[in-house]
Order: sequence, then structure tokens, then C-alpha cells
Amino acid sequence: MTGFGRQKGVTLVEVLVVMIVLAISLAVTVPSVGQSYDNWQLRSTGRRAAAMFRSASGMARRKGSEIAGYYAERKLVLIQQGKTLNALDIPTSITTRPEKPQAVMFLPSGQIISSEPFVFANERGRSVVIEFGPLPGDVRYREERR
Repeated sequence: MTGFGRQKGVTLVEVLVVMIVLAISLAVTVPSVGQSYDNWQLRSTGRRAAAMFRSASGMARRKGSEIAGYYAERKLVLIQQGKTLNALDIPTSITTRPEKPQAVMFLPSGQIISSEPFVFANERGRSVVIEFGPLPGDVRYREERR
């Protein structure tokens, strides 16, 4: 036999306390997750672009012909003798500086000709810079924070 006044279950006050605790914890963690995703997307795009440029440099040396790379319509494109070899879509959350970077040329000698680095940035103040060095096949990737 059960005593009077003892009921099983939870009260409305207990449910409200749990809801408030959950709301506070979500308010703290959700912006952090969004920022982490934006930064991950930027780093991933930068690394993929650097890998694509390194691959183009090696391919130009192996095949003995020039490969050109350029940025247009939110894509990095590699072409060789008029044919598209590879293209990398740039997410809309990532901007490029300058808006229209110059093209890059990969020569059979291993040299890379570019007048300026490729810079990708997100709205959170982080950027990725891809530079081409003086040594044959030298593609450098670095991250910056404003």
C-alpha cells in the first residue's frame, strides 16, 4: 500500500529547471560549433588548393608542358593545352583577396610563376595564404588570424 501524497513522476518545476539548464548550455556551445565549422571549412579549402597546386607542379614536370591555374566564378581551375585538368569549388562563406587573384603558371622546369599569393578568408577573421616560393615546386600554405 502506498502512502497518500506520494506520486510518481516529475513536477513542472523540475521540468522547467532542466529546460533552463539545457537552454543555457546550448547558448554557450552552439556559437562555438558554428565558428569551428567555418574555420574547418577555410582550412580544408586552403589545404585542398595547396595540394592541387603541388600536384599541378609535379604534373607539369612529368608531362613536360605548362599548366595554368586561375580563379573564376568561385572556382580554382587548372588547365593544360586548353583542357581543364582539375577544378576546386570555393564555398560561398569564403572570400578571396584580391577578388580576382592573378593566374599562376606551372612550368616544366618546376618553376612556378605568380605575381601574388592566393588568399582565402572567412567572416570570422581567419585567412589562409598560399604562396609560391623561389625553389622549384615550392608551394607554401600558412594560416593567419586578424
